Amino acid sequence: MVSIDNVNESSLKKIKKYGFSELPIKSEKEIARYKGISTLVLYKTGKLLIQGSSNNIKETKKIAEYLGIGKKPKFSGVAVGTDETLKGDTFGGLVVCGFKADDQIRNNLKELGVKDSKSMLNPDIVKLAKTLIEKYPKNYHVENLSPKDYNKLNVKMNVTQIMDLLHKKCYTKLARTAVHIVDKYPGCSVGNIMETKAESKYYEVAAASIIARYFGLMQIRTLEMKAGFFIPFGSSNVESALLEIRKKSLDPSKLVKMKFRNVIRFFE
Repeated sequence: MVSIDNVNESSLKKIKKYGFSELPIKSEKEIARYKGISTLVLYKTGKLLIQGSSNNIKETKKIAEYLGIGKKPKFSGVAVGTDETLKGDTFGGLVVCGFKADDQIRNNLKELGVKDSKSMLNPDIVKLAKTLIEKYPKNYHVENLSPKDYNKLNVKMNVTQIMDLLHKKCYTKLARTAVHIVDKYPGCSVGNIMETKAESKYYEVAAASIIARYFGLMQIRTLEMKAGFFIPFGSSNVESALLEIRKKSLDPSKLVKMKFRNVIRFFE
């Protein structure tokens, strides 16, 4: 079993010429199913699963590559990529960054080693983010919501609405007519191109992810200094940090996302 990312339904239909026939889908997560020398299952995420014997999988993959199925898109012209961090973290608010690039800047980003921040260590993220900020001061914009500001917004807006708002703000601060590429999140309704794992496909989104992560790291470190205890990332293994809030009689709305289930349970 192997998988191919970035596949759309229209491109997959070309495989019918090679003896594959369409089958009914079996779940709401699927877009299409095909049966030939192997079984193909296309999911709404754009992931294509190839199932069958080892030799048949290899043959099917060759056919897919020949047809350009799952090939990373080539993009030309000016575009703004946006990405966020801290969305799933109990502590901290939310950081969204936009980065504007043209063909020349994309080449420069490639040479600088820009890639998906999730595949980088924090010290490398900090170093590269500082380089991007210094080298392209007019090409990025950051919306950095503290926990307090995030919680205020979260009273009247849900998480998706907040995300849409901040992604759009980052875009409009940098451009008005350029293409807007968004690292797709559930319910996303902004952007001209919305793709999951966009930070691994577009250099402008990767640059945005690196700068966003840098500001996210700085926000957490600032909160640590104010709170006086270590703040973990993520939402698991945070109970000891939540306990510190209670011990020190601190205002949790200035440190954590108040509508997270683990926070509600802890402070109820």
